Amino acid sequence: MTVEQDGDLGAYPLQRQLFSNVRLYIQHWMWRRELGYILHPRISVDQGTKIVDIACGNCAWLIDAAREYPQAQFDGFDISPAQFPHSGWLPKNIKLSTMDIFKPIPEELRGNYDVVHVGLLVFVVDKDDPVPILDNLLALLKPGGYLQWDEADYAGSHVKIPESSVPYAALQELKDNLQNLLKATKQSNFEWVRKLGPMFQRRGLDVLDDTFRSIPDDIAQPWTLQHMLAAAEVINVIHQKTGKGTEWWNLYDRAVAEVEQGASVRMGMVSVVGQKPE
Repeated sequence: MTVEQDGDLGAYPLQRQLFSNVRLYIQHWMWRRELGYILHPRISVDQGTKIVDIACGNCAWLIDAAREYPQAQFDGFDISPAQFPHSGWLPKNIKLSTMDIFKPIPEELRGNYDVVHVGLLVFVVDKDDPVPILDNLLALLKPGGYLQWDEADYAGSHVKIPESSVPYAALQELKDNLQNLLKATKQSNFEWVRKLGPMFQRRGLDVLDDTFRSIPDDIAQPWTLQHMLAAAEVINVIHQKTGKGTEWWNLYDRAVAEVEQGASVRMGMVSVVGQKPE
């Protein structure tokens, strides 16, 4: 299969529908399990602390954070409200609105937050340059505030099998083809993820932690399942934009058969925490 002919996937190569939400919940719970925290232990949260989650999606992180820190006030922003839960289901200390993080931060939000959280923008950043987003995140922070950026090391994604008899050729091909297509779409090799810590430092932040965690074997299956859900979303986008989904779906079905026999896809977790100078 040649992927060069399948075109530009646009600004956001995933979807915002029912199964997308399922994937985001699975993803959130695995991240929380492996990191061991919602907010890094060095981040202070007191009565009235103002916390914002950027690109909040279906608010899985926000809802858990609001439960863990009921004394804080949470705002969530996303470019689209399509995955927001109904307001009646949200904790009282959460407010939601829309924001394009690539555009200038509104004056009333500048320097407004004690903590900024952001995560999983790897398919949003173009040309290996997250600095425009980083600068806007810093604009939201009060002096002395904290920034926590949790990101997937997509450049390091790889296929792993539990024993040599497990087939994986189709899963490897699917992973490689999707990765090459996304590299072309975003004009990125995604290596910026492992460089977030130094980027924080160059923007004057005191880096409190720069963590990388590999995906352990005991969550190989759910991690791979959420990856396959994401792959299906990308293939749907390819089909909608080009009408060339048939060959992709044939490869996908072969890869699913290998996943059912134990083949897995892994990519590490990066979490960087910085503090803005007073």
